[in-house]
Amino acid sequence: MWTDPKHMAQWTPPTGFTMKFIRADVKSGGGSFYVMEGNGIKMFGRASYISMQRPNSITYTQQFCDEQENLSRHPLAPTWPATMLTHVTFTEEGKDRTRVTVSWEVHGDHTPEELATFIAGRAGMTGGWTGSFNKLEDYLAAQGS
Repeated sequence: MWTDPKHMAQWTPPTGFTMKFIRADVKSGGGSFYVMEGNGIKMFGRASYISMQRPNSITYTQQFCDEQENLSRHPLAPTWPATMLTHVTFTEEGKDRTRVTVSWEVHGDHTPEELATFIAGRAGMTGGWTGSFNKLEDYLAAQGS
C-alpha cells in the first residue's frame, strides 16, 4: 500500500482530491512526480525516497512543484517550507495488525517564518493523515485484505 503507485493514489491524497502519478520509482534512491486535483485546486508534487527498509520503515522528502517539476510552494500556503522529511515506521502488533507511526518535519534550508507556518499547521497535518488512514482502511476492506 505504501510502495505501489496504483494503491497509493487511492488513499494518500487529501479527502476530496484525486491523485495521479506521472512518474513513480518507489524504492530507495528513487522518486515520484504526481498531480493531485480537487476542490478547484491542482497541485503537483514530488517525493525522493531516501530509505526503504522492508518491512520496517520508509523515509522520503516531499516538495510541491509545478507541472515541469520545478520547485514551487504550496498553492494555499506560500510560506510553507520547501522541503518536508517524512519518516514512516511500521510495527507489527499481531496478526493482520500494524501500528504506523508518521513523523513529518521541515528539512533543509528554511526560514523562521516557514518553520512557524509548519508548526501552526500541525492540526491540519494530523487531520490530513487521519483522513488518508481512514481511506486506507476502506480501501483495504474493499480489496479483501
